[in-house]
Amino acid sequence: ARRTRPVMASVCTGALLLGAAGLVRGRPCTTHRMSRDKLAEQGGKVVDVRVVDDGDLVTSAGVTSGLELALWLIQRGHGIDVSLNVERVLEYERRGAVYRTGRD
Repeated sequence: ARRTRPVMASVCTGALLLGAAGLVRGRPCTTHRMSRDKLAEQGGKVVDVRVVDDGDLVTSAGVTSGLELALWLIQRGHGIDVSLNVERVLEYERRGAVYRTGRD
């Protein structure tokens, strides 16, 4: 598979691990709503959405937002048709939009 760089992704409070490693400092990100203050203390620019795509850093809010993140990464890498097919197979309907910064 063609890859120009690794993508770091987190689901729910996994973003706090990225924060502890300094990987969210100054970058848009999200985590579970009960941990957003902590993520901001770690230097993240917390956005109140389910999924934040900042190029090589993609974060999602609560646990179910992890499904949104996975479907977004499928769409980003393989296109909307593949992503919609996976959504149908999972019998899951996405909610909300992905916050994108334009970094690719």
